[in-house]
This record gives sequence, C-alpha cells and structure tokens, in this order.
Amino acid sequence: MNFENTSPHSVSALRRELAGFKTSKSPFSPEFSLEYILAGVTVCNIVKEKEKRQVFLLKTKHTAYFLKRSTLIKTKDRIRHILVPSRKWAEWRNFHRLRAAEIATAKPVMKGQNKRHLPDVFFLITEKVDGSKLQLASLSEARKLGQFIAYLHSRGVYHADLHPENILIQSDGRACLIDVQQVYVLLWLPRWMRILNLGKLSFHLFFQPDKKELLEEYLRSYNKDQKIPVTLSEIGKAMARHQQRRFRSRTKRCCKNSSEFEIIKRTKLYGYKRRNFNWGKSELQQALKRGKIIKPGRVIAYNGVCIKICYKKFLHNDRCLASWKMSRALEVRGIASPRSLSYFRVNRYSYFLSEFLVDSIHLNDYLSLITDKRQKRRALKKLALWLKNIHDCNVWQKDFKSSNVLCQKGEYFLVDLDGVKIRLLSEDNKIVNLAQLNASISNAIKVRDRLRFYHYYSADDRPSRQQRRAIYQRIWDNSRTKNTFVFDLDMDKLSF
Repeated sequence: MNFENTSPHSVSALRRELAGFKTSKSPFSPEFSLEYILAGVTVCNIVKEKEKRQVFLLKTKHTAYFLKRSTLIKTKDRIRHILVPSRKWAEWRNFHRLRAAEIATAKPVMKGQNKRHLPDVFFLITEKVDGSKLQLASLSEARKLGQFIAYLHSRGVYHADLHPENILIQSDGRACLIDVQQVYVLLWLPRWMRILNLGKLSFHLFFQPDKKELLEEYLRSYNKDQKIPVTLSEIGKAMARHQQRRFRSRTKRCCKNSSEFEIIKRTKLYGYKRRNFNWGKSELQQALKRGKIIKPGRVIAYNGVCIKICYKKFLHNDRCLASWKMSRALEVRGIASPRSLSYFRVNRYSYFLSEFLVDSIHLNDYLSLITDKRQKRRALKKLALWLKNIHDCNVWQKDFKSSNVLCQKGEYFLVDLDGVKIRLLSEDNKIVNLAQLNASISNAIKVRDRLRFYHYYSADDRPSRQQRRAIYQRIWDNSRTKNTFVFDLDMDKLSF
C-alpha cells in the first residue's frame, strides 16, 4: 500500500468515533482489546480515505496495525448487506480461513460494528505485514511466485482480485496475501478458474513483450505438479480477456459517480463531468454567448474549452454523448485525443466539452509545411506508428481524413469522436482508413513518402513485396474514388 499521501489523525478523535462499537476478538489475538491498542498508539495516520471507506495506520512501540472502517452510505450497499449479510465480515472470515490453511496473510486482531449508528459502520483491525512490493526482476523470483500460486490453487483458494499490490514479499522471501475481501475457498478449483486467476496476475506482471522469459519460467514452475499443464496460449487469451474487461470497466466510470467523475442532476441541466472541472449552467451559457466560432452552429471555443453542440432529433443518436463515452474509451487505451471535461444536456440540446488545443493545426497543413526531408520522414513514421496503434486497439474511425487529426508540438490527436467505434477490424476496414488518409493529404507529400508511410505502418506484420504492392494498389484505387481537391491533392500530378 502506498503511504505517500498519508494524513495525520488524532487518536483521541478516533477513540470518540469508535465509542459504542460492539467488538469481537480474533482467536489468533485473544489478549487484545480496542482500548489496549489505542492506548499504545504513538502515530495515527489515514493512509486511504474515500467516502465509504477509510484505512488508518496505527503505530505502537512494538508493532503496527491497519484499521479499516467502512460505512454503508449508499442505499444499494445497505440493500446488498441486508440480502447477503455475509458480505460484511467476508474479509474477516477469509483471514481466519487462510491462516488455518497455513497460507500467509495479515494477522486478524479485532472487528467491531455500531448498529445504533445510521448509516451502519463497521471496522476490522489487522497487524501490519512487514514486506516489500511484488516486483519480478529475476527467474528465481518468477519461479517462487509460480510455486506460491500453485499452492494457493491446490488448497482451493481463488483470489478474484489477484494483482501485484495484493501480494507482499516478506523479509524471509515468502509471499503474503493482503486485502482478501474477494477470496473464495472452495473444495476444488476448476481449471477455467485457475486459468482466469493466472491470466489476471500475468496481465499485471508479464504483459510487456520483454517479460516473456519470466512468464515462461513462472508458468513452468506453476505446472510442475499439475496433471494438465496450463499453456502459454491459454494464459494469453486470459490476459486479453482481462484487458478487455479492464477497458470496459474503466470506460463506464465516466457515466458513474466515482473519484474522478460525477453525475450532474440539476434543474434543466443533466450530464456528467470531471470532478476537477467546475463549469455549470451559467458558465455554459456564457460560453455559448461569447465563444469563438470554430464551426457555425456546431463547435465553439471559450477560455481553453472546446464545445461541441448537438441538437437531439427524434430517433437520432446523441452525438455529444457518444463523443463523451468514446473520449474516455480512447483515454484508457492510451490513444491521444483532446481531454474530455464534461457532457451537458439542456432541453433537446447536448454539449460535449473538451480541452481546446491551442496552436494546433490539421494534419494536412502540418505535413504540407514541413520542407526538411528528415523531419518529414520522422513525422510520417510517428504518424504511421500512431495509426498502427489505433488499429491494434480495434479502434475504427469511419471518417479518418486529415481534418479529423490535429497536430500540436509534433503530437497527433484524434477528433470528431462521434464517428469512432471499437470493434474487431478486418483488413478491409484498415485499407479504407489508409485510403481516407491517403486521399486527404496534399501534393506536398510525394509518392515515395506515401510508400514509406505504409512501410512503417506494416513493418511489424512483415508482408512480402508482392503483398505490399497488392495492398497499396487497393489503397490507391480507393483513394481515386474520393474528392481530393479540397485537400489540394491531384493524384495525377503526384511525383516521386
């Protein structure tokens, strides 16, 4: 756990906050009481603080403790705990189950709750585990980790939230589990669950191509006593599945209340925004009156904010809402686009607000202004790799022309996001995008530069010379069907 953003807290204030709680001791720590622990505390810090949960670090002369306090603020959380009462003390029971199974975890000390308090509040205390973060840098460390996960699975332990931050390496080299809220102890662990567990941890540790040797050693150690060994292809599929789930969950946060986003529900104003963005209805109205027109009736700019306007017609999609969601989807995938700020809906008008990129120009203008050959090659190579990354992430811009790409200080940004989709791309889709881009670049980019661009784009695929010629011929034929003169391109006058 990261202790860099800790904040001090008064022990006397914590004692008052926990007064009236009914406590229960752990069989592993029968000699402790709440007053005994608080009386010996010399340092009290809040290491994690959210609306529903706070984590305190309590240091004494001899040891340290974590106190995790949870509050059932939301109605849906209270309903869940009423329907499934076992949710409240799941982590407490898991600590005892794992220690009984001789699996290293934090030592449980005490739990407590206050039913008289509304909303319901409960806490649990564990001893702090002295250890370091899990960081695999050698084959021996990967081997030990594989043995540890194999031991967990042999005891029927499934950790649904298994990632490096929930595993500590103790001073004696043994691994220790922390944050066991989502641990399930089964009589028998099915093979598909083991693969899913391995894939989730492998995604965090071995997703980079340079970690393949460590992954192979980790998997070899895990399979040592397995009747049916888990293969690299199975782990690869599980890693890809976890990546997609991670993308979806992080994308959906832009339409929920979270630490980064919030839902706006006010009189005649509805939408979503980032918590650090302080615009409301009055600021929006002022921007609409005084903003600089970029596209009449569609896009304006005001005080560093770009505002896209959409009138919602009957049975038509909300293009601004689509842009808001897609901007977040691109952000979690690491694809550059102007940073989204908010989505507002007033009556039948909707507004998508994003950062206005000052001093940015369209891609065609940027490439046409470059006269130095080396600089032009670098710009084309960077553009090709940027487009390759977009296609590798299965991102499809149905109108991928140069006017939908902005350049600022040599960096490329994708705009006009309501036409962007995320789906499995075929080779035909990629060729259409390449043709759209090819047909929207002026005669300043010669045929040789265009061929070089495709060489950079397809370098990892390693196509044969004949394949490259066939694909580029398709790109060229597709480009001739488009109106190229608006981009100052006459394909019959292109030179080498």
